[in-house]
Amino acid sequence: MGNRKAATEEIVRCLELLLPGSESIKLTRQRLEALSDKAFAEYMRQLRDGEQCLSLQVPNLSNPKLEIETLLRAAEKLMVPVFERIWVTDQITGETYQTPKAYPVVDLPVRRQQQMLIKKISIPEDNRHVDDLTGQPSGPSASSSISFPELQVLSSQGLDRSIEEMIKFRGGDTKAFEMMNRQAIQNGTVSQDAIKQTPTKVRSTETLNALLKSMHLDNTL
Repeated sequence: MGNRKAATEEIVRCLELLLPGSESIKLTRQRLEALSDKAFAEYMRQLRDGEQCLSLQVPNLSNPKLEIETLLRAAEKLMVPVFERIWVTDQITGETYQTPKAYPVVDLPVRRQQQMLIKKISIPEDNRHVDDLTGQPSGPSASSSISFPELQVLSSQGLDRSIEEMIKFRGGDTKAFEMMNRQAIQNGTVSQDAIKQTPTKVRSTETLNALLKSMHLDNTL
C-alpha cells in the first residue's frame, strides 16, 4: 500500500506541474484511490508499457488555463526534452542537414478529415438557379459545397487563391462570377487579379449586413 500511495502522489505531483489547481487533478486522485489493488497494479503496468498515458481534462473558457510557459517549466523539471535540432532534407538538392536552431518537437493527435469534397461533388443540370439571399448556386445548379474544416485544410497548405475562388468568385459574388465566365469564354483563361478589380461582394455578406441593420445593429460588413 505504501508504494501505491507514493505512486498516486507522484502522478498528482506531475499533473500539478502542468496545471496547478485543476479540478481534473482532484478527480484523477479520486479515481486512482477508488481502484482495487489489482486494478491499480494493472494501470501501473499499462503506464509502464505505454498502453496508457496520464491525461488532463481542460474545459474551454475555464480556469485555470494551460499556459505554454508553465508547460515548458514542467518539462524542464521532469527532464523531458522539448526542443531539438531537426534533420531536414532539401527537396531540390537532396542534401540533408541539421537545423542550427532547436525547435519544439511534441506528439500531437492527428485525425483524418472524414468530410472530403470528392464525396460530395455532383454534376449540375445548369447554371441558372441562384439563391436570392446568398448568390450561390442552388437546386439543379448546385454541384458541391465546401465546409469550414475543408477551408482550414486549404489554408494550412497555403492555397489562398483557391480559398478566394471558392468563397468569393464561386461563393456568391455574382458580378465576379459573371466576369470569370466571360473571361473563360473570350480568352480561354481566367485571371483572379483582373476579377478582383470588380468592387462587388458576396451576396450573403450584403444580406447579413441588411439583416443586422434591420435589427438596429450597425456593422462594417
